[in-house]
Amino acid sequence: MNQNFDFRVSIGFGDLINLVIHHRASCLPVVMDGIPAEMISPVPFSGLPEEVDEKPVSMSGVVYLTRGVSSGFAKALVMGGESPVLDFEKAKGEHDAFVETLKQRGGPLVSVVEIEADKDQPDCVFVEDCLVALPGRGVLQCAPCDSRLGEVEPVSKAAQNIEFQFPPGQVEIDYITDPSDGSRIEGGDVLYVKGGDDVYHHYFVGVGNRSNALGAESLRKALRNSLKRCTSKKLPNDADESQLFKVHEIDLSVDSSWLHLKSAVTWAPYVGFVASSDTCPIFQEMKKVCEAFEQTTTNLIHDEKPVVVPRHSTNVLPLPGGIVFVHPDAVTSIKEKGGSQVEVISVDQPELAKADGALTCGVLVLDPFFEWTGFS
Repeated sequence: MNQNFDFRVSIGFGDLINLVIHHRASCLPVVMDGIPAEMISPVPFSGLPEEVDEKPVSMSGVVYLTRGVSSGFAKALVMGGESPVLDFEKAKGEHDAFVETLKQRGGPLVSVVEIEADKDQPDCVFVEDCLVALPGRGVLQCAPCDSRLGEVEPVSKAAQNIEFQFPPGQVEIDYITDPSDGSRIEGGDVLYVKGGDDVYHHYFVGVGNRSNALGAESLRKALRNSLKRCTSKKLPNDADESQLFKVHEIDLSVDSSWLHLKSAVTWAPYVGFVASSDTCPIFQEMKKVCEAFEQTTTNLIHDEKPVVVPRHSTNVLPLPGGIVFVHPDAVTSIKEKGGSQVEVISVDQPELAKADGALTCGVLVLDPFFEWTGFS
């Protein structure tokens, strides 16, 4: 017998955030890091919005941070060529369905935080470009292009308002990218790949279009600050920065037809890299970088070829627990490669795609189990 509970309550800073807590419980115990679900306290809920206005929102499990579609979506930025006609209602319907799929299929115990849309920020639904998730419940605050800078603060505040119940701790802003010195970085240009024993965490940053080398350096600073906060005894005593993370800059000028790095190439555990062809110049640059590092059965970074899918479906969204959201045209290929290790879920967003949107664009994955010594 399954039970589903949905609670909606406005919280904090002028009712900016609409929090949706979606708790799915089943007759089979869910194990999180070795702890059965019945031993995990439920998400606190007072029923009274005014009682939680000034308090962090306590949550168990993974948090998906999303934002609504702006009523001004028709003016969203579009890369090159003639701008298509963008339909707000269609885009809103696609995003609402995406959020519902996150709640229903995004894992056994998840919380979805929905930030209110901003009519004056046409691209605000693409929340990924505002923050980058780091190990140890940290984030980098990004600096997107000038017209989108106003999107960042509400997303940053929403993240800082999250407090994880298990493992305990709040989301920390580990570094704020300063656009005044020329630094630019958008989350769509940052691809995380799980490492091996030689380097635990790899971050690939696409530079040359929306992000630059100064932005990549901001990510390095954020990772260093996150590492300073780490108190895990699992880290080797003699471990230094070079063993714990690497930030690899990938020059997007080798193929300027892509908006972001993750427009061209994405990655998922047990699947490896996903691209539109094995000759994709951006994939080839990343492949060269990976040759110097350890391949594992999870990261598959030495595979001669990526999983090849149609150009419009290269962006896949890996979620904790082996779940992967993919475009319908990529389902078969991703299933064939990932096998029983992954659960592939088809999600289509044709209207959002007209504004260069993709699956990773619409959500920030904040996973309390994403640590310096492992990830879920």
